[in-house]
Amino acid sequence: MKKFICIVDAYSTGAELAPIFKKNGWSCIHIQSSSEIPQEYQSTFKHETFDFLISPKNESKDEFLKIAEELKALFPEYIIPGTETGIYVADLLSSLVGTTGNSINTSALRRNKYSMQEALKKAGINSIPQFLAESVEQAKKWASELGKWPVVVKPVDSAGADSVRFCNTIDEVEDAFNKIYGKKNKLGLTNKNVLLQERLNGQQYIVNAVSINGQHLITEIWSDDKKEVENASLICEREILLPYLGDVQDQLVEYMEKSLTILGIENGPSHSELMMTDSGPVLIETAARMQGTIMHHAVVSALGYSHVTLTAERYTKPEQFVSRLGKKYMLKTQLQCITLASEFEGVVKVNNCDELLKSLPSYFGMMHTPKAGDNIYRTTDLFTNPGIIYLCHQDQKQIDVDHTTIRRYEKQGKLFELA
Repeated sequence: MKKFICIVDAYSTGAELAPIFKKNGWSCIHIQSSSEIPQEYQSTFKHETFDFLISPKNESKDEFLKIAEELKALFPEYIIPGTETGIYVADLLSSLVGTTGNSINTSALRRNKYSMQEALKKAGINSIPQFLAESVEQAKKWASELGKWPVVVKPVDSAGADSVRFCNTIDEVEDAFNKIYGKKNKLGLTNKNVLLQERLNGQQYIVNAVSINGQHLITEIWSDDKKEVENASLICEREILLPYLGDVQDQLVEYMEKSLTILGIENGPSHSELMMTDSGPVLIETAARMQGTIMHHAVVSALGYSHVTLTAERYTKPEQFVSRLGKKYMLKTQLQCITLASEFEGVVKVNNCDELLKSLPSYFGMMHTPKAGDNIYRTTDLFTNPGIIYLCHQDQKQIDVDHTTIRRYEKQGKLFELA
């Protein structure tokens, strides 16, 4: 008898899961968390990889109660999120159908950035000083009383650095608040309030994990170099895959294992961003899903697995996954992820990335670069970058040389000719 798995919003990296489940003999059901797929994710959805497609008529709880009743007749093994927008609905349906997952009672801690930090604070571990404002007056008052600049202003439940801004004055706080409050964010949700936080200082890191019944396997640790942009916050510069062992890594692992438990992440993948500060690691935010916009085959080349393959293994081969717990990964080769950035806007006339980059000694692959006729935007967040390049090589110095070459081409405007 075939086993069924439901994936809610199998977009971005989540689109890679269904083919792996199908390869292992499972049937896959796709569930949308909303009647319309958010525009940013439409191009990544692979409907042909699913056996059944379910979309709600609206986003009411009654509609998902009906969907839960439909699912009960199919006896799915699991209901999991594919990307950020699917986290709450996956938790809700899992609780209604009775499948193993993450509790609906703690779901807000994994979606709401304010609730997330409050949970860490209550548990007595490092967290970010913050305030949830429902009016511009409240936002200005808190920022003024904090007396530390810049202040971070952002939506409470979006993703991909959407509308995140570093503000250095009260006027900038007011402007940032007005651009967020009442508007729809990149996940299609209306911003009913605005989050203000103290800015953390230090080196940023990424820690990915996959959990099974409350036990956490740290799958990757990356240093996450960022670049500040005007009238926004930080954009990705490059991510460097680090060895598991190291003084900093030890602190990150210990802190993250505690944090994942506090946030109720018991089953499935998680993607966390942290800052190493003078007082130790501090969580910026955790998402109870796989890291977005990754070329998981590049990670497989460096580790023998990826966040995607281990997420699938946790469900299809749990005994094999459990045998990995407590083991430390070893790098087979060096790997870096380079995020392109544009200071210009316009229509792409010619994309020269293939011609210029494929000959680099450490080149592994690229994703999401625009085609001729596509618009290119000034990069202010994850959604407006013009492409991602993976560099893989035994020699870290070669990767660094190729990274410098890419940035030189970028600065000279050679990667894209604009009309």
